[in-house]
Amino acid sequence: MTRSKLFVTLLIVGGLFMTACQSTATPPTLASQPTQAPHASQPAPSETGQPVTGPVWKWTTTQMNDGSRLTPSDPNQYLIEFLANGHVAVQADCNRVAGTYTANGEQLTITLGPSTLAACPPGSLGDEFVKQLVNIRSYLFKGENLILEIKMDSGSMIFAPSAPAGLPGTSWGVISYNNGREAVVSLLTGTDISLIFGTDGQVSGNAGCNTYSGGYQAGGKALKVGPLARTRMFCDTPAGVMEQEQQYLAALQNAAAFEIAGDTLTIRDASGAMQVVAAAVH
Repeated sequence: MTRSKLFVTLLIVGGLFMTACQSTATPPTLASQPTQAPHASQPAPSETGQPVTGPVWKWTTTQMNDGSRLTPSDPNQYLIEFLANGHVAVQADCNRVAGTYTANGEQLTITLGPSTLAACPPGSLGDEFVKQLVNIRSYLFKGENLILEIKMDSGSMIFAPSAPAGLPGTSWGVISYNNGREAVVSLLTGTDISLIFGTDGQVSGNAGCNTYSGGYQAGGKALKVGPLARTRMFCDTPAGVMEQEQQYLAALQNAAAFEIAGDTLTIRDASGAMQVVAAAVH
């Protein structure tokens, strides 16, 4: 059903992240404006008319001009998002980094500031990832990939879109939900919940026992779901599955905003409280 439960667990705890590490500061969130970052001028589109803003980008490899390469084992651990207001949000393995960027034509400067200070597992490329980002001088696109050129013509960082920019046409497997008692909980063992956003404005899925459907509206980062209808089956195994179904559907209908980082969808209510976390189904 899901592809990356490690990444999802990272994203759930302390801003949604970290089974292998613990942060000592509150991490900024991809797809939201970081706080306490330096001032930045408004970004401009490239000379080809294609702006650097858009999806969350995952780092796939760095190709140096001396022939060496650096490739992360899990690109979804190394993410960057360029926001339209000149801020940048970075996930460097188990740490989060806030910053700003300026773009002038195809020239690009990234300035990184506040960061969490978790000790990442052995083999982490987090420090190298951050080091390379602050040495970027320009960018270009090759197909769907974003290429960040390192200063002194020493090499290129290659990024691919990490997830769809929007919700229509996407399918997700739910990992956790808000139980309505101020707690985000994992699914009961032996249960699955699906979440499908159609291109026709309809959301549907299986809530663990019953199927459900209804309308949704998504624009920018805003999301409204419901009202939802469901079938009327009763399931008695595993114990608590009907209560879980009811709580999940209530949480989904509390939706006010969403964000996609890597292969993970997070839905929040109007206060910013997490309601549903799901991983992409490919």
